Amino acid sequence: MAAMQVISVNAPHDVQFIEREIKQPGLGEVLVKVMSAGICGTDADIISGDLIYFKNGMASMPIVPGHEWSGQIVECGPGVRNFAVGDRVTGECTVACGHCKYCVEGYTNMCINRTETGVMNRDGGYAEYITFPVTSLHQCNGLEYDTGACVEPACIAMSAIKRSGITPRDNVLVIGPGPIGLMAAQIVKKIYHANKVILSGTRDDRLARASGYGLDGIINVRRENLPEKVRDSTRGEMIDVVIEAAGAPSSFTDMEKILNPAGRISLLSFFGSKEVKCNWDFISTNSITVYGSLGSPGVWPFVIAKLESCDIEVDSIISHRLPLKSREDFLNAFYLMEERRDNVCKVILHP
Repeated sequence: MAAMQVISVNAPHDVQFIEREIKQPGLGEVLVKVMSAGICGTDADIISGDLIYFKNGMASMPIVPGHEWSGQIVECGPGVRNFAVGDRVTGECTVACGHCKYCVEGYTNMCINRTETGVMNRDGGYAEYITFPVTSLHQCNGLEYDTGACVEPACIAMSAIKRSGITPRDNVLVIGPGPIGLMAAQIVKKIYHANKVILSGTRDDRLARASGYGLDGIINVRRENLPEKVRDSTRGEMIDVVIEAAGAPSSFTDMEKILNPAGRISLLSFFGSKEVKCNWDFISTNSITVYGSLGSPGVWPFVIAKLESCDIEVDSIISHRLPLKSREDFLNAFYLMEERRDNVCKVILHP
């Protein structure tokens, strides 16, 4: 059986570049040559062992990370239809069973039997090849491979926005100008056509990436007064919906200053081991609705179409394209992101 090279996290902070046997595709599966894989902040929680799934016993090591990936089908297993060798594809993070009560109701992200690619009990895309079920696979023949690797985070943003029920009457604040926050700001502005769209964060280099999105406000909260700037940008109307994409403990304090009564909050970040304080009296006395958003059920074909039509673009977000041919390659790229060097935003690896 042929072998491949993979990044394996064997224990907290134990990252290895090892040889692994290529798993041949079984019934309803394809074998994909991975062409591009994105580094995500969740990977830091995996490497450190702080991921909530490790702590609550839902996942274990070793695991091959990499839940943002795209590639080309090189072999189809038995029973595969609507996919062919040569197709460009990308796969969902959540691989659901399809028959539990949550799957039947459309909440595949809550599937009690689910695995999560590169995160929970299913190896991911930091490898030369990935064997993947077609039930969670999507063609992206109209996208470059690097863009295909950004479909997953774009779907995470889309799912959180969809849950919050944004309308053209709403003023929206996106907190966090990371890759998902930048995509969320584009989606709210260009696809949902919200009344006012504001992006806030702490890093000028990240905020500057949104300069071409046509937003109604871009705020650095470290040197600008958030409520004052929001008031100016909305002509005093303030904010109806907050998309929290930073995982920052200060987010709830900031929301309290700018969110209107009967407002909505959509949380798509992991806060990990950070201590987060929330004034629940503010939530209850103002009838604030809080939506948790895990995964991205049901939005993949729509998001791929919007990336193909350039309603969502990632050229402003991808900052580095780097090889993945050794352990050193991976660690150099990972610490580039962790230490926030060289104006880094989204790092794409090429196995």
